[in-house]
Amino acid sequence: MNNIGFIILKAYYNRGTMERILELIEIRKETHDVKTFRLKLDEKLDFIPGQYCLISFTDEKYPDGKKPFTFATSPTENSYVEFTIKKMGEFTTSLHGLSKGEKLEMDGPRGESLNFDESVDKDVIFITGGSGITPFMSALRYSIDKNLKNKLTLFFSNRTLEDIIYRKELGKLGGKDHIEVIHTLTQKVPDNWEGEEGRIDKEMIKKYVDNLSEKLWYICGPPPMVDAMRELLTELNVPEDNLRIEDWQIPGKHD
Repeated sequence: MNNIGFIILKAYYNRGTMERILELIEIRKETHDVKTFRLKLDEKLDFIPGQYCLISFTDEKYPDGKKPFTFATSPTENSYVEFTIKKMGEFTTSLHGLSKGEKLEMDGPRGESLNFDESVDKDVIFITGGSGITPFMSALRYSIDKNLKNKLTLFFSNRTLEDIIYRKELGKLGGKDHIEVIHTLTQKVPDNWEGEEGRIDKEMIKKYVDNLSEKLWYICGPPPMVDAMRELLTELNVPEDNLRIEDWQIPGKHD
């Protein structure tokens, strides 16, 4: 398979704690600097779409410390979890260089700010860019598995076509009756591009979403993007109570 490597993974579960020692079973190359890591579970992990865990290395040759990464899989998956990670710093560069059979420690689940509440009957809007897509992929996959009826709309901003993570899967998800995916590119827009161009703004949002104040809005990304989207939605009279936001201020979220 093109650009796909496989790692074998086995999970050891420390009962009574949130920590598990995991071995890799698969790694997929998503883009030139993003990979998805699949970790095998011996026991189902209960989490909510939008939650994250802390990952650390068990081998002393790798960097110390723990870094937070959001679950990309649906909680309905019993046998494995996946994390989609961009190579940006020392820790993530080491992750991208892992070999078959190496172990990771996972501590979690954690987090509440982006938790996807399936009991809410409001339509949901996701706004993100780049690797901030992961919590929303978990929610989209979960909505399919659970046959949820809310309309889910994803605004997904990337620099170029080649930077779009999960491009093929999002193409299929966008064909579902209750899911709409709006891609926008900010650089190097192809001549045959059928999506939007430029940064997400008021006009783009109003083009696809009506009754904005009645929707539930989830935003994930770097602080400048999150701040801009919060201000934009406030100007569009979206109540603060309808916003669910994470701006990667958790230590290591951007590494």
